[in-house]
Amino acid sequence: MLRPTTTTITTAISRPLHHPHHLHLRPLPFLSQTAHITHPNGPPTTLPPTTTARRSFTTPTTIEPLLTTTSSLIINLQSTTNLPWLLTIPLVALTVRTCITLPFTVYSHKRTLKQLTLAPIIHAWSSIYRRKVAKEVFPNDPSTPKELIGKKVYNTPETWTKEVLRRTKEKRVELYRKFGCQYWKGFVGLVQIPVWVLASVSVRRVTGVGGWEAPIDISKRAREMSELQAEEGVSTVLPPSPVMENGMDEVTVRVREAMQTGGIDGWFVDLLQPDPYMILPIVFSLTLFTNVMSATARASKEPTGWRKGLRNALMGISLAAFPLTIGSPAVLLLYWITSGAYSLIQNAVIHTVLPPPKSVAPVGEKVPSWLKKEEAEESK
Repeated sequence: MLRPTTTTITTAISRPLHHPHHLHLRPLPFLSQTAHITHPNGPPTTLPPTTTARRSFTTPTTIEPLLTTTSSLIINLQSTTNLPWLLTIPLVALTVRTCITLPFTVYSHKRTLKQLTLAPIIHAWSSIYRRKVAKEVFPNDPSTPKELIGKKVYNTPETWTKEVLRRTKEKRVELYRKFGCQYWKGFVGLVQIPVWVLASVSVRRVTGVGGWEAPIDISKRAREMSELQAEEGVSTVLPPSPVMENGMDEVTVRVREAMQTGGIDGWFVDLLQPDPYMILPIVFSLTLFTNVMSATARASKEPTGWRKGLRNALMGISLAAFPLTIGSPAVLLLYWITSGAYSLIQNAVIHTVLPPPKSVAPVGEKVPSWLKKEEAEESK
């Protein structure tokens, strides 16, 4: 729980402050909304609390301990490796992808390979069911009306096709269950979505922002306050920032100070601010688009139905990522770009090491040996 703090401002000149707005004070996130101004020749004056138009986003209490743990792990990784944050954030993305999402991706890919291997068997069963359904007639027993005895059960193309598809589906479910590649296991690969969201929120938590709102450069605002107050001849004494129960606040302040100068000179020096040249959002959007196109190119056939709609939706999202992430801080874009590039390389390696089974070539027409001899003699 945060302890309330106050800001004490002592004026160095004797004139009264009839216009407090000359100070252009901006409330800091870690300070309370009340300030006490002390005049040399008068009692202290309390300014009314100010409000801010920022929208605050709170995280559910159920995942709050998890976010605290993941944020601590990121900070411990940086302190252990002693790397700058410019390299630590990509290292976090590589670690998360390798330790968490990679095993699930490999498992999902192996399940898909089993289904592709069983495809010829299922196709053969479908041919068997076509012949069986076409030959089925009503039996000669008391339960069958006399006018239907000996007639075909599925006497129209629609009923014949529907019955073949039903039996083929039952056989497919049976084979998938026998070989452990059921349809529901395909959703295992979707675990990377909550992991990606959790890691992104954890990175924001490390920067001192708990929700999804844009980060505030505390040090920059503090410098602006000091300069403006120096022009007015006012000295400000700020108490130390409050320490949370887990001691994360002091660490967060040091992390922010390191990130504000931990970028690339001439490009984005402050990792807490967006890329001024918008190169990182463009790279992120291209990374997503390349992932979607590579997955489409590796598909055995052109997607149809809902798969085609899903592909088009993903392509639209990847292109829309550029305008949507222009205002995102560089530290988040570094994580997203590294994660997307890892996914692209990972899928290429997995499909190289574990390639899909080759399609079965159709059986050619069998020619008798005596006919081959006659054709050979005629060709001479």
